[in-house]
Amino acid sequence: MSDLERRVRDAFNAIELPDEVTARTLAAIDELSASASAPSTEDITSRQPAVDPSNAASQTNTSGAATPTPRRPRVVRWRRAAVALAACLAVAAVGFFGSRLYFEEVAHVGIDVNPSLELGMNRFDIVVSAHALNKDGEALLAAAPVVGKRYPDAMDALTSSEAFAPYLNNTTYIEISVTSDDESRAAQLQTQSDVCLRSLPCESSCHTLDEQTRHEAHAAGMGGGRYKAALRLMELDSTVTLEDCAALSMHELRVRIAALDPEAAADNSTCAGSGAEMGTGSGVGEGHHAGKGHGQGRGAQDGRGRGQGASAEPTN
Repeated sequence: MSDLERRVRDAFNAIELPDEVTARTLAAIDELSASASAPSTEDITSRQPAVDPSNAASQTNTSGAATPTPRRPRVVRWRRAAVALAACLAVAAVGFFGSRLYFEEVAHVGIDVNPSLELGMNRFDIVVSAHALNKDGEALLAAAPVVGKRYPDAMDALTSSEAFAPYLNNTTYIEISVTSDDESRAAQLQTQSDVCLRSLPCESSCHTLDEQTRHEAHAAGMGGGRYKAALRLMELDSTVTLEDCAALSMHELRVRIAALDPEAAADNSTCAGSGAEMGTGSGVGEGHHAGKGHGQGRGAQDGRGRGQGASAEPTN
C-alpha cells in the first residue's frame, strides 16, 4: 500500500459512517487502486517504442542485455482514480447526512388514553419512531403501524384502528403532550392534534411538556400526560403510589382528581379549539302572560367556562 493510499484510508476512517457504507466505499477504493496499479496493454505498448534495426546494436550494452526503457509515471491514471474516489466519498457523505437529517427526532408526541405511547417526529413532521409505554400501547401500535407516516395520517391511523375502537366513547379521556425545543413546531403539532381530536366523541386536552418531565415519566414507565396526572393525584392523596396510577386510565385518574379537587376538572389547558363550554340561562317574566324558561347549551372552544344570565319575557 502506497503512502497516498494510506493517507486516503486514514482520512476516510476518520469519517463516522454506517458500517455498511464504510465497507462498500473501502472496497471501491481497493478496486480503484488495483486497476490503477495494473499496467494495461496500451501502457506496455507505449512504453516499448519501435526499434530501428539499424540501431539495434546501439540499444544493447556490452554484455548483450537490452537497456531498460524508463517507465512513465501513471499520473493520468491516478487522477482518474482520485476523481472516482472523491465521487464515492461525496455519495457516501450525502447519503449519510441525508439519512441523519431524516431520522433525527426534533419533537416527541405522547398519547395517553389507557394505551400510552410516544411518537418521535423528524423535521418534516414524519413519524420516525413509535414506542409503546404499556401493554395497551403495544397492542395499538401492532394494529396500526405509523412509522413513515406524516403526523396527521399517523393520528388518523391510530384513532381509526380496531384496537382503539373500545375507547371511542364519551367516558374516554385523551391527553396529548408535545415536547420540542422549537415552539412553532410544538404549536403546529398541537394544532394538528386538535384537528384529529375534534372528530372523536372523547374528551381531550393537549399540553406542551418539558424534556425533564418527559424523561421522568419514561423512567416511571408512563407517558407524560399520565405522569403529570399521577403526580397531582399523589399530591392530593398521599396513600396513592405511581404503581396505582399506572393501572388507571386517564379518565379514572381525572375522576379521582376531580373528587379531591373539584376545581381541577375545569382547570384544563386544551388544544387549540378543543374543550367544552357550558352555559346556562334562565328568565322569568311577568305581565299578562307569565312564564319561565330554562336553556342549556354546549359548544366547542378553547377552555371551559360557565355563565348564568337572566332575561324577561315580553308582556303583551
